Amino acid sequence: MRMNRKLFVSCLALGMATCIGWANAADDAILFKVHDIMPVKDADGRVTSCELGATFFNRSKGEVTNTELNLTWTDDVVVDAINQEERNARENKRANRKDVPRYSTASANSKDVVLNLRLPPLKANQQVTLKSKINTDRCFLLLNDLDVDVINCSSTIVNNGKKEIDKSACKELFRFVGPKSQEYYYEFKEISIDEAIIQDDNKIESKKNELNSLYEDTIKSLNNASKKLRDAMPNTDGAN
Repeated sequence: MRMNRKLFVSCLALGMATCIGWANAADDAILFKVHDIMPVKDADGRVTSCELGATFFNRSKGEVTNTELNLTWTDDVVVDAINQEERNARENKRANRKDVPRYSTASANSKDVVLNLRLPPLKANQQVTLKSKINTDRCFLLLNDLDVDVINCSSTIVNNGKKEIDKSACKELFRFVGPKSQEYYYEFKEISIDEAIIQDDNKIESKKNELNSLYEDTIKSLNNASKKLRDAMPNTDGAN
């Protein structure tokens, strides 16, 4: 359990017993934050996607594996516009108005921006930073709070020398930390140069494997297509 000066001063004011209870309750969690949000523009200067970093710090007692998450940011402006258009449509129907709006916010914009992430195995007290990209022009949404949906994960804890795997409790461990929280600045570990190099090497190796697999699939498809073409060609052996 770690405690910085600000938290320590707060503890003196509120009572150490209360503060220790808070800290112990928060210890068994996987904290994560989103940072380094950068818009990506095309040749015409239009934003087409957003690059970002997501850092996960496993503050729980076990290793977490097979983790897949959906991070969802809701655009309240779009939600309000859709709700207003639906109210207008109901009013038009009650008044028997036949004028139909040409523009529909719901058909032109999604109310949610969703990022799917797959995490590498994360041991207790280990931290990892993932680089990702979302195909949206609303990068400003990524500065807001989000909802996390844990699609899959497994937590492995060693108890009396035996490994215990718990899939249900794992889904309750993930907790988003926004920039307005003090934890955003002091709870995450600093990443050393060596750790950053290892993470980059792992990402490069993973990309190489992905490209090799794609290359092999392409060659296989070309060979199959070539074989089908040869089989379809008439046999001219022995023809006059």
